[in-house]
Amino acid sequence: MSRSKETAIMKTNAILAIALFASAPAFAQTATAPAAKAPAGPASTVAAPVKQVVAVSAPLDINAATVEQLSAVKGLTHTLAEAIVKGRPYKSTDELVKNRILTDALFAQVKDGLTVKDAPKHN
Repeated sequence: MSRSKETAIMKTNAILAIALFASAPAFAQTATAPAAKAPAGPASTVAAPVKQVVAVSAPLDINAATVEQLSAVKGLTHTLAEAIVKGRPYKSTDELVKNRILTDALFAQVKDGLTVKDAPKHN
């Protein structure tokens, strides 16, 4: 194949690649749902758009939660949940790192989903 022909093919491929990348946003999916059609007729009412509500669960009390509840926290395995239950009672969630149940990195990931509601009182 001649050099000029190779150059022409490379230019064509480059143009096609640029066109593909430039048109990619037009093919991207959008996060909005299609609007619902209003029923036909003179007495039709226009419904307000429905907002999606995402349930945010309250942080789990590490002194009261079950192994299954703790395992449901993203980042905690069943084994880690068992270790948390075994190490009870806790005065604060920081004790999970101090007692080497969780690493600093994992604790940073899960700390917002955990709490200590009633710290044990020592007389």
